[in-house]
Amino acid sequence: MPELRIRQAAADDTDELSRLLKQLGYDAAGSEIKQALAKNRQVCDSKVYVYELESKQIVGFISTIRFFYFPVLQNITRVTAICVDEHYRNLGIGSQLLSFVEDLAASHGDIVVEVTCAIHRDQTHQFYTHRGYIQHSYKFNKDL
Repeated sequence: MPELRIRQAAADDTDELSRLLKQLGYDAAGSEIKQALAKNRQVCDSKVYVYELESKQIVGFISTIRFFYFPVLQNITRVTAICVDEHYRNLGIGSQLLSFVEDLAASHGDIVVEVTCAIHRDQTHQFYTHRGYIQHSYKFNKDL
């Protein structure tokens, strides 16, 4: 398993993040990501973390948002995206990224970590289920 080094994403990470987002099916240029990261740093409850190898190569990321969830009157952390480079999958990197976020959420007193995942990502559903996550709701979107 590669050595663990998880840190908050920086402006220099944009090309690597763009490459990883393309593996998820999203097309975002490095310049767009750079602007998004700058804006993201102003929103204190939204974070992007990268998994970096000793060689400084970024092989994964996880993005989160922490918010007050009114129905339970508590804060929760939501994983909005996670990706491990296709050449580094099944090495435990995704689990380490998720554990990192779970530990961070617990240290902030959050009561739950929830994940969102596209319906067609069957392997990702299995990943989350294996990690103890339970599907209990549906999410609906409407483009504006």
